[in-house]
Amino acid sequence: MMKAVDSINEFVDVMLESRTQFENVKQEIDRRNSALRECAERFKSSVTSIMNRASTSRDAELQKMIDGQKKALAEMLTGVADSIERTRKGMKFIEEHEQSFNIAVFGKVKAGKSYIGNFIMGNIFRDRGLKTSYDKIPRPKVSVYDRGKRSELDKLAEFQEDGAEGFRVDPNEATSAIQLFSLGGMKWFDTPGIGSVTWENEMLAKEYVDNADLIVYMCNSDAAGTQQDFTEMKDLHGKKKRFLLLLTQSDDTEDDVDDDGNIITVLVPKNPKDRTDMEDYICEALKKNGITELDRGSEILTVSAKLALEALKKDDQQLFDASNIHKFLAVLIEITKNDAAKLKLATPSLRINTAITEIISRLKETDAMLTKHMASLDDARERLTERNELVQSRMLNECMSRIEALISEKASAIESRGGSVSAEELEGIISSEVYSVVMKTCAQEFAGSEEILSAYSDKLKIGGVGELKMRTDTITYTRKETYSYERDPDGLFEHIGHFLGKRYYGFRTRSITEHRTVDLGVNLQQVMQGIRSSLEGVFMSEVPEIMRDISSRLIAPVEEVRKNAGTQIAQTIRELEGLKC
Repeated sequence: MMKAVDSINEFVDVMLESRTQFENVKQEIDRRNSALRECAERFKSSVTSIMNRASTSRDAELQKMIDGQKKALAEMLTGVADSIERTRKGMKFIEEHEQSFNIAVFGKVKAGKSYIGNFIMGNIFRDRGLKTSYDKIPRPKVSVYDRGKRSELDKLAEFQEDGAEGFRVDPNEATSAIQLFSLGGMKWFDTPGIGSVTWENEMLAKEYVDNADLIVYMCNSDAAGTQQDFTEMKDLHGKKKRFLLLLTQSDDTEDDVDDDGNIITVLVPKNPKDRTDMEDYICEALKKNGITELDRGSEILTVSAKLALEALKKDDQQLFDASNIHKFLAVLIEITKNDAAKLKLATPSLRINTAITEIISRLKETDAMLTKHMASLDDARERLTERNELVQSRMLNECMSRIEALISEKASAIESRGGSVSAEELEGIISSEVYSVVMKTCAQEFAGSEEILSAYSDKLKIGGVGELKMRTDTITYTRKETYSYERDPDGLFEHIGHFLGKRYYGFRTRSITEHRTVDLGVNLQQVMQGIRSSLEGVFMSEVPEIMRDISSRLIAPVEEVRKNAGTQIAQTIRELEGLKC
């Protein structure tokens, strides 16, 4: 029986000696954990500031987009916080057990996890009076953590199976909490079985598994290789967790006859062919799931704790060898001696890398969502452009209608009372009307545009109108005028009369050109033509610029959140990538 005891003793001695390997891991764990927390806090502060600084938009659809951006950012921060909290809990677990090599036992219910755990704990050997290296240490106790409460047991609890001697029996699932014991530098964590009575139990098991240094995945050899088993192992492989696969309870019973001739039931190894066939199936299925690293015969083992205990009871070395427990102990010895420190450091690194990957994924998802918002913004911009064109047309028509009425009123006053309206006064009145129409219409269409429009009052001035006054015309005409003139005497008698003092006159006709000013009415059409020309110019250049500015300022808060958040997300992703171990 020495060979069996020697393998047990070597295992215990190695576990006792391993305590000194893990004392220098803490500093590196703390440094990496702090760097991740600080990065997350800076990111949270920056994004919160972006959200708080985000302007509001008076446009309902644009405000809806801003609200959507804020919601996406808030959900992102919640997701990051969740990842950090899971990491914090994981790191807390790591810190609490930082000076031990932590082995988590994982697998479906009724896989016999506690059988093997009780064998590893070693109290069964003391109870049987077997002298082993377990005698060098106080009798291990099982610490049970259940919903914040801690208690102690002498043995690991498990499902009702067959009430084999030396094992605690419970008709219900006793492994609904975490059970652990220490053996030198090793801590053995017995987790709730997957497929157990509650979803919370499975999550608890996976939480501990994620933070353990080595996983021992156990399957009942009678029902090994279910789809759930391969799903769980594939998940472990994807997380780069080091794990061993044990096909447990590889034993059977058969009838025999004792020395007195009585028929008895004895425990025997499973048929070798059945073991081989099961291992062939498992290895092939693992390969199909992308798991090719496990070495058959060391990392994939068919074992039976019952056979090992029966062998110790009967002092049967052949039966002990058939249990393959010695191979399992040898693998744990090798890993503890050669890989434990590396695995120990890899655990927080993996925990941190997993958190970083989760956070980066969350950041990228949010960035993609914000990009999608910006695609919606293009639609909003097009909507605003179309609306702007309609609004401008409506404003131009209203301006013309109001100005025509105003100028007609002024013209009527001039016709009835005379006088005129200077070009400067007229331009001021018309410009005021244009500004009033634009201001009122934009305020109705784009709430909050008043501040924007106040800067454009000078650009909405109408010029080149001219004075409003009576229009006149000058009429030119020619009239004939007859006049008399003194003429020379003609003939004998006129000469005699002239001699005697008589005057003689003749008549002539001449043309006279004269001018007369005629009132043609007020120059209304002339002034209106100038107004139309100037107004159309303003609505061709200045008003479209105003409308574009209004649209841009309405859209700006959405673009600002996207730009600032995108910059911060990209910066944080680069920083997180640099923190990966």
